[in-house]
Amino acid sequence: MKQIFAFLLASGSFCFAQEHHGMPNDPRPTPTPRPPPSRFVEPNFLLPANPDVNDYRPVVNAEGTMVIFERNPTATPNDVKLYIADLSTGNVQRFVNFASARADWCWDRSGGGLTSGPVAFSKSTDCGTTFSNDCGIYTVATGGQPVLLPNTAGMIYPSWYPGCQYFAADVGASAVLAGCDQDPARPLTAKIDATTGEVVICRLANDTVWAGFPSVNQTNPNLIAFAGQFNGESNYYNEDLNYAWVTDRSTVPPTVAPLDRKAPGGPAFQQKFQARAGWWSPDGRWFAFESNRICNENDGAGQTYAIFIQDANGARPAMQVSDCASWNVQHPKWFPPRQDGRVLLIAAVQAESGGPFRIASFDVSRFVQGTVAHGTPNQR
Repeated sequence: MKQIFAFLLASGSFCFAQEHHGMPNDPRPTPTPRPPPSRFVEPNFLLPANPDVNDYRPVVNAEGTMVIFERNPTATPNDVKLYIADLSTGNVQRFVNFASARADWCWDRSGGGLTSGPVAFSKSTDCGTTFSNDCGIYTVATGGQPVLLPNTAGMIYPSWYPGCQYFAADVGASAVLAGCDQDPARPLTAKIDATTGEVVICRLANDTVWAGFPSVNQTNPNLIAFAGQFNGESNYYNEDLNYAWVTDRSTVPPTVAPLDRKAPGGPAFQQKFQARAGWWSPDGRWFAFESNRICNENDGAGQTYAIFIQDANGARPAMQVSDCASWNVQHPKWFPPRQDGRVLLIAAVQAESGGPFRIASFDVSRFVQGTVAHGTPNQR
């Protein structure tokens, strides 16, 4: 009996082995692995494609519903004027009827929230070393007409202070700053009265750097960022050799240093810190800028840029947002805080293969982890 039981048990084991030998555990086909998610953000184009126009340098109102931007026909690149678009309808109209560029839209915080205040911009042509009578910074009050501010010829890139009473401006080599030492180290950034055009602070940084394209931190206006270059190793300004710098005017004298704590504050430019056209987030915690620091490996011209975001302290490495193998993205600015919690940038985007620039948004929520809309700015 024991022999029969042993035989049956061995036979069952043999049959079980025969039944499964060489067979997969799961007869279903192995699924193809999903590719890992891209570490970059794709652009969301806000206006229909139009090969006949080039759209550039966008800025959004405080409600996030309208955008002002530069537009020129692709056939006449120097014919640049400001346009305004309703983002809900796509309706585009002229903002002003003369050569105009480099707008900033003030977000008024005086009521506890954000409301759209005046717009400041500069004339875009015939404003070189010999200024025409209509050169300088213009302001447009809500529902009003453009007004040229006196004594602002040679100034570009206005950036509003909170309260919409003053702005910082990029002051060129030929501009005359009344009441200031006419130091030849230009460009520099100055604080300007938005009603009279008078100079409030002659030099927001110091005389060791060239300081262009300012951005005023809206929650701590003692912090003014600019596209800067140490001027001790050359006698000319080269915007391709810029870092993002910050002036902290809460100290005496003001502290002036690169935003990135690891970037050198003196000579020996390092391409890995190159940065231009930067802008503070609405809460002052983050800073977005354009850079070709990792682009153009095979392009000596270096004209392809990616967007980066860095913390306001410059303590952590900048995070690359857009892929410069696919897109040339320039001049980022921020949307106002949204009720759905998403954090958006707006920028000018060109396909890496060429063609006109278009206006697009980028959802950068995962880069800033939802902190842009709340809190207080980090102190440097």
